[in-house]
Amino acid sequence: MSQQNDQTVDRQGGFLSILARLFWMAIGNVILVISVVSIVHQKGAIFQIGDLIFWITVPALILVRYLDIQLWDGQTAMGTPATMTHWKKYTIVLLIGSTVVWVISNLVTHGLVNR
Repeated sequence: MSQQNDQTVDRQGGFLSILARLFWMAIGNVILVISVVSIVHQKGAIFQIGDLIFWITVPALILVRYLDIQLWDGQTAMGTPATMTHWKKYTIVLLIGSTVVWVISNLVTHGLVNR
């Protein structure tokens, strides 16, 4: 019985699970915002360091959210158990939203939309 309780605690409260939740709820989004600011202020080519960081962070967020749910009994931002349906919705919203934000930031950078 004690071994089963230890496994439950490990899946729900380990350091990696806390780090994963912190990444997909906050840190990753801050990285995206900083990347967008970098993109808007860059000059020259369409794909520079801000773009690279942005597009590395998006799949990292998706992967970390997936691992959180599959390995560490992930929860929603409201504290309820997360399911793969939550992950699918998160992935779709993140991909669509990040693509729109990236396109707009590049349009602003290259003067096709006013700042």
